[in-house]
Amino acid sequence: MFIVWGKKLVYRKLGHVADFCPICRKPRAFVLRRIGSAGHLYYVTVSQGELVGYERTCAQCGTAFNAEPTHYATVAPKPLPLPELARQTFPDLEQAWKDRLDLERQLRRDPHALHADDRKALIRSPFLLLSPKVEKRFASTHFDKEVGIAALVALGLMMAGPALVRKVAPDSADLAVLVCMALGVVLVIVQIALAGGRFMRREVLPVLAKCLRPLQPTPGELQAVMAELKTLRHKMATKLTLPELVAQIAGPRGDR
Repeated sequence: MFIVWGKKLVYRKLGHVADFCPICRKPRAFVLRRIGSAGHLYYVTVSQGELVGYERTCAQCGTAFNAEPTHYATVAPKPLPLPELARQTFPDLEQAWKDRLDLERQLRRDPHALHADDRKALIRSPFLLLSPKVEKRFASTHFDKEVGIAALVALGLMMAGPALVRKVAPDSADLAVLVCMALGVVLVIVQIALAGGRFMRREVLPVLAKCLRPLQPTPGELQAVMAELKTLRHKMATKLTLPELVAQIAGPRGDR
């Protein structure tokens, strides 16, 4: 008998807090979670596990950051309007993030008036903040809905194809089975290969572009950051394309 067991990360929601989101570039509501490492049997755990750390996930952009619960006055058990959430959980948020908020106000007035070092750091920051998400995604094979649909189509093809051929050309039924199996496997493999690109276009590129858009970065500035990431062996550098990023930044400017 094959037994599946080992360790897995267990996330437990602690509540809601207010904090600054460097991706949204403004104070936001966050969901605060405890991260534990617990043993599992067939991926089922019965405890919250040994403490690994905490994370706060922005309720707006969905980006997760490391967190420390002791930084907050309290943790709200349910969502609240941001001003009330800040008053309860992080009453000195404005003071704690004063330098960054001042920089953001300066950025909104004229992004090109920023000091060169500040501008470079602000352009570089979202790449580094989103990089762990990309690393985690490409550390193993993932299946999205397109892969699932492809698998269902492949299964249907392998069932219906030979049956149809058997009716019109019985002598070719065995060959039809092999052909349909091959087509089904190829279809699934192609969709698995394309899944990474879909992930980047759906979950990384829009968030990255939205964060960078106020800075109005030039292609040269973006290229410099991507070259640095490539030197540091960040997968984001090879999974993103500069033309796609430039086009996304130049897209709609609406802010949710």
